[in-house]
Amino acid sequence: MITTETRDGAHILTMDDGKVNALNKEKLDALVAALAECANDQAPVAIRGRKGIFSAGFDLKGFAAGPEVATAQLQAGKDAILAILRHPAPVITVCEGHAYPMGAFLMLAADKAIGTEGEFVTGMNESAIGMALPIYPMILGAERLTPRGKKAVATSEMFAPHAACKVGYFDKVVAPDEVESALKSELVHMKGLNAGAFNANKSAMNKQLIADIEASPLPDFGGAWAA
Repeated sequence: MITTETRDGAHILTMDDGKVNALNKEKLDALVAALAECANDQAPVAIRGRKGIFSAGFDLKGFAAGPEVATAQLQAGKDAILAILRHPAPVITVCEGHAYPMGAFLMLAADKAIGTEGEFVTGMNESAIGMALPIYPMILGAERLTPRGKKAVATSEMFAPHAACKVGYFDKVVAPDEVESALKSELVHMKGLNAGAFNANKSAMNKQLIADIEASPLPDFGGAWAA
């Protein structure tokens, strides 16, 4: 599911399950483990998905498997967001397709998010599918999205790439044939940063956000919940 490549002093993590990258506990735990391994040398990290779809979001089969599995899956999503927010080196996400929740959450957590042009959408569509988000992506969205992006959470508005950039899911959007050069450019910039200063500044900026996410409760599955 996750392959790790070290290239020119940076780590490239690629999520590819051969399908739509629906994220269950096992896949999210694997992402957290890969990030932990990459932290050893403080090199920048890029997280990529499949061409056409970064992720279809949480695996709905996990939510249908009962409260214990569902809770574990949501906790794994929370852990993945926290792992990115805490990561001592820069984390870049590269989205070459659709990014539904939980994929959209990873975009918001990253230090830099690159999207690509195309017939793709990004956002949180829980209201449209009859579910409610857990608290932690609400906290993340409140911190990283624009006012329009925040309002769209309740209305399940999904955004085309350039619109997704305007509301905060991406930091830049490039043509599909420019993805590799854009990623290379970002990695060169990130590698040029002072590692200690970056970690100190990122930690300080994310301190309250991390604390708020850590303290947020998970749903009890007695009512509506997230997908």
